[in-house]
Amino acid sequence: MLHTHEKYVFGRSPKESERLDKQHDLLTKITENNLIHPSIPRESILSVADIATGTGIWLKDVARELEKSTSAQRYYHGFDISPDQFPTDSGHVQFSVHDITKPFPKEHWNRYDLVHVRLLVAAIDESDYQAAIANIHSILKPGGYLQWEEIDEETYISNNNPVIWEIRRCFDSSLKAEGKCFRASAKVRDECIASGFWDVIRLAYSSEDDSSLRLDTEKRLAAIIETLYASLLLRSGQVADEDAASMQAQRLIEEHRRFCQEGNSPPLRLMRVVGQKPLRGSRL
Repeated sequence: MLHTHEKYVFGRSPKESERLDKQHDLLTKITENNLIHPSIPRESILSVADIATGTGIWLKDVARELEKSTSAQRYYHGFDISPDQFPTDSGHVQFSVHDITKPFPKEHWNRYDLVHVRLLVAAIDESDYQAAIANIHSILKPGGYLQWEEIDEETYISNNNPVIWEIRRCFDSSLKAEGKCFRASAKVRDECIASGFWDVIRLAYSSEDDSSLRLDTEKRLAAIIETLYASLLLRSGQVADEDAASMQAQRLIEEHRRFCQEGNSPPLRLMRVVGQKPLRGSRL
């Protein structure tokens, strides 16, 4: 079933949770296992928030990694618009329901050394990015860091792959029609700068830098076609019904697999924006 009326279009079944965790593993490898960008000083991270946390897999891995270095007591909190994928055994990680476009409760203000956000390109209206960045700013400690990652228009670029051309055409027209922003990472960067964040950078990581990631990347793109592509076809009225959307998506998946077998396997590109909240009393 295509989830055409929700912000999150991939569904929240156990199968989808498994896909999310596998996707996390792939994205971690694409970033050369840097869950936290090297410019962020890990020794100063004592409290971490993860927005659009899903299953909480990123928080779980970050907690494991940070706790290897020191035994300092740390606080971890995952936020999502739905609790359906929160783990039943959350350990010492806290979870709560929250929409990034809405102000956070006061108990979270100035609380976090690091706020992580990932993959909201199809969920947030372009007009809501300013509010989202302002809300993140409010929960960061002075001197705290934002790290936001997206798979956006930068991924769907190809000189010779019609499958990528079709995905880009669909996403660009559909997301724009819904008021979304296909250039999400650039939008995040611009809003961070406008909000006064320090040292804002926008980076690109690509699976093409590691040939061992090819098969996982091919599967990830097929999943995007089966879910987001099909959903946007239906939501934008490009097809008559759900069956037509699924059929068109399956045809594109078959074409994608054929191109991959011919050696034309497209890379996956992850964009990352990093910025620091100014220290208290500093001039913006």
